[in-house]
Amino acid sequence: MIRIKKATLEDLKVVHEIETLCFKDGSYPLFVLRQLFDISEDYFLIAQEGDEVLGYVLGNLTANTNQGWILSVGVHPAARGRQIGKKLTQELITLLEANHCKEICLTVHPENASALQIYNKLGFETFLASDNYYLDNEGRLLMKRKAEGLVQ
Repeated sequence: MIRIKKATLEDLKVVHEIETLCFKDGSYPLFVLRQLFDISEDYFLIAQEGDEVLGYVLGNLTANTNQGWILSVGVHPAARGRQIGKKLTQELITLLEANHCKEICLTVHPENASALQIYNKLGFETFLASDNYYLDNEGRLLMKRKAEGLVQ
């Protein structure tokens, strides 16, 4: 059975391995994941089956604007097709909304069809397309969703 739980410091090396498998040269270095771990508070989650980490989601909430962000979602290639990314994202959305988040934003590569399908099903809509969001000359879609119960 897959459990979603808060990441621990001991999980970071395997999260980094998954991050690297998913995003190759664009992955967060381990030292950045360590710093994000410190500032993400409750918004760094893993999916675990037994002792094996299968995926993670990393988010944050900007307190002064009540705007949440999904910064990264990764699922080990061997564990894909099991709705793990969707479950992780749903759990993060629930946590953010429980903490008075007004909207949740994310970026996604426009050719990442599986991620786009998940995000659309979870109520995210594209509000901006950028050709150079990360200053790497690659396209990204910026998406957001209003928190449940808020008038759009």
